[in-house]
Amino acid sequence: MRSTLFLILSFFSISVIADENYRYFINLVKVENDKVAVKLIPPDLTQNEIDFCFPAMVPGTYEIYNFGRYISNFTVKGKNGEKINVVKKDDNTFRISPANKISEISYDVDDTWDKKDDAENKEKVIFEPGGTGIEADKFFGINTHGFFGYIKGLTNRNFILEFEKPKNFYPATGLSNIKTGSTKDVISVFDYHDLVDSPILYQLPDTTTILVGNTKVLVSCYSPNKKVTSGFIARTLIELLGAQSEYLGGKLPVDKYAFLFYFAPKPTRSGANGALEHSYSSFYVMPEIDSTYIKQELRDVAAHEFFHIVTPLNIHSKEIGDFDFNNPLMSEHLWLYEGMTEYAAHHAQAKGGITTVDVLLGNMMQKYDNSLNSFNDTMSFTGMSKNVLLDKIHPQYNNVYEKGAVIGMCLDILLRDLSDGKYGTQNLMKDLASKYGKNKSFNDADLFNDIEKFTYPEIGSFLRNHVGGHKPLPIKEVLNKIGIDFAKESVSYEFSFGTPDLDYKEETHRLVVMSIKDLDEFGKDLGFKVGDELSKLNGKELTVEKVKQVIADYYDTIKEGDVITIEVYRPKGKKGKFKLKTLSAKARKIKIVEYNKISLSKDITDKQKQILRSWVGL
Repeated sequence: MRSTLFLILSFFSISVIADENYRYFINLVKVENDKVAVKLIPPDLTQNEIDFCFPAMVPGTYEIYNFGRYISNFTVKGKNGEKINVVKKDDNTFRISPANKISEISYDVDDTWDKKDDAENKEKVIFEPGGTGIEADKFFGINTHGFFGYIKGLTNRNFILEFEKPKNFYPATGLSNIKTGSTKDVISVFDYHDLVDSPILYQLPDTTTILVGNTKVLVSCYSPNKKVTSGFIARTLIELLGAQSEYLGGKLPVDKYAFLFYFAPKPTRSGANGALEHSYSSFYVMPEIDSTYIKQELRDVAAHEFFHIVTPLNIHSKEIGDFDFNNPLMSEHLWLYEGMTEYAAHHAQAKGGITTVDVLLGNMMQKYDNSLNSFNDTMSFTGMSKNVLLDKIHPQYNNVYEKGAVIGMCLDILLRDLSDGKYGTQNLMKDLASKYGKNKSFNDADLFNDIEKFTYPEIGSFLRNHVGGHKPLPIKEVLNKIGIDFAKESVSYEFSFGTPDLDYKEETHRLVVMSIKDLDEFGKDLGFKVGDELSKLNGKELTVEKVKQVIADYYDTIKEGDVITIEVYRPKGKKGKFKLKTLSAKARKIKIVEYNKISLSKDITDKQKQILRSWVGL
């Protein structure tokens, strides 16, 4: 972050220069009913009337949340006992007058993670990585936009935050201007945009710091039952971060970055888990399960969020660079901010040798399939992005992680084909970051033209037709350029496991049948039922540690007519009671209809080999 004059501040007092600043005081010691008391001494004001605002929305969420709903006991004191008028205009806005007589503003901040008054209204539940978590004497998840307001028209002032905290609590954050003590900390931020961009995780420290190239990476973790540690996360991410650094040219565009993790011991109110990206950090809420089972999920989620140091940090439109927290305008280019980021997260792992080209292609084709089956494939992606806050359009948002990533793959392969393998999306993003950067925004309408100037007319046509227009992605033609055949539909006859919908049940450490609606004929012969917990397959135990090998052996040795046996624990009567039952059926091949299937071409050309090698670094 930018260095400022905050270093001259005394630790326990703020000098007279703070008259131009927002001076916030936050009490994390006296917490009542999951509410934190906040006091503000505002900058000197000359106007008679102001609007004091909390955000309706913040960058990265793509949904109106109205964070002011979680503010209560809002009071304003006047200088020398002056009466101050306060009118609440809407969920997020308080009109205050006379503003030039304000002495201090105070209010309470509620916990969005477990607030009950709107529990039935799912549209109002805030996605946890963008909300506030308050657990007295244990943990404070401070997404700053949920704690701190601003005076409309006055966001470009310094914000000085003084925290009174439980003894030895540590503020993990991507910020650098921090003065820490045993019971008080002072954190300084350049302006409101940087403040909102900087979550803080407060707790007794479980932190690990690693060096990735030129960047100091902080990992902070809160796992109530100690199932996950920051050391485990750091060890899991170190190879990934090294691969991402190489992917970006060996040098990262930030000096410090923070991964802030909260592991939830029970399901979240929103029913979702994930993360919210920031320029210098990312905030995660994930289920608290044994760390053995979450390695790849950690890598995939962290890889995506970390790559946001490219977009939107160094490549963004004016709608993001000048974000309006209470009347937000959306950019057309979610394909760039989220789609390209999701693609790069998977592509970097393949190029870095963490996963394989087969895994990369499998992930991309699954996303392609999801985009066709779950979303409107003919909707203009730029049109969807621009109007994503509209109720009729918002359900299409998650396609940014599906079709958006496939757009990135198509663009990368097309660029490499046109340049004989010398130029891809890695080069393009670097060129765009050089043209723009953190402090320079592009015009939405200019982006396709700018990309075309860096690349080829064919790329401009691809973007206008398949991203800005309504034409489906030319997936068959694109994959052909790397020697991959694509079939819209293919039929084969193969052995199966019955295709029950399975999940892992932590209480019994067994796989459990969650649904039988997609059972094939062999599954029906076996007689799976919902709730069956799998114990053995042909006498071999189906433990989590062995299940992959047991299933692999099953497919390697199965023959037509073999008697297949599966032992299951079937729920019986009272909760927690089971009956051991053996399911059996004769093995037979089942008709399999696959859609959007890919395979390596039999007669791959030298040019196709060249582009494939360039694409995945073979």
